[in-house]
Amino acid sequence: MKKVLIALLVITSLTVSAQESVLLRLNYTKGDSFLVTTESKQSMGAQGGMNMKMTMGMIVTEVAEENIKTESMITSVNLEMMQGGMTMSYDSSKKEEELDQMGQMLKSQFDPMMNSIIYNSYDKLGNITETKVEPSVPGMNQLTEGSGSVIYPNEKISVGSSWSSNKDNQLMKTTTTYTVSKIKDGIVYLDITGNVSGAEGVDGAVKGSSEIEVSTGLAKKTSIEVAISNQGMDITINSNITMTKN
Repeated sequence: MKKVLIALLVITSLTVSAQESVLLRLNYTKGDSFLVTTESKQSMGAQGGMNMKMTMGMIVTEVAEENIKTESMITSVNLEMMQGGMTMSYDSSKKEEELDQMGQMLKSQFDPMMNSIIYNSYDKLGNITETKVEPSVPGMNQLTEGSGSVIYPNEKISVGSSWSSNKDNQLMKTTTTYTVSKIKDGIVYLDITGNVSGAEGVDGAVKGSSEIEVSTGLAKKTSIEVAISNQGMDITINSNITMTKN
């Protein structure tokens, strides 16, 4: 009888665990402060590549029933670029006189970005509904969209749940599918797959993973690999994005 009771308790426990469902929403509070770190590596084979680490501070300035507003600023950039047999590097922590000629040129391009404030509005699913950069810097808004941003579904999810989102970015279209692989200790673990398409024969695949904190909707860790083929050139972009609350 005792063995039967233990077996029933185990089965019940497993059933409850398997049926756990959660609702993912951005549940930020006004005044919340986050540090966003993005490490990316772009490889173009014999053509060269680029490694970059960028940190950004983000503050939640307003929280309404269906809308969240944030202000962000880039706090540091470390870049190394290889092209045509040449290596170019830039470190925002260095003074201008500590940089070589190429580093000084890159500094002139990054300084306006680091002096700008990025204003974003999100809905509770994580969609960016509005972006404004002041002072305006061309291309700056692309840094805030983030390939690692996760769009949440309307309904509750459980292990095995899957949903998709689409993003059009200028000439590129990305379709991303998220599948729940595990829910444990208040964290939803996602497997990410997808594809990229665009003009001039651009075609590619997306794969990765993400860890979402249920209580806040914070994407604590996201890793994405995008492999693109275009006119005989293969490009691979690996990005690791972490968000931590200050």
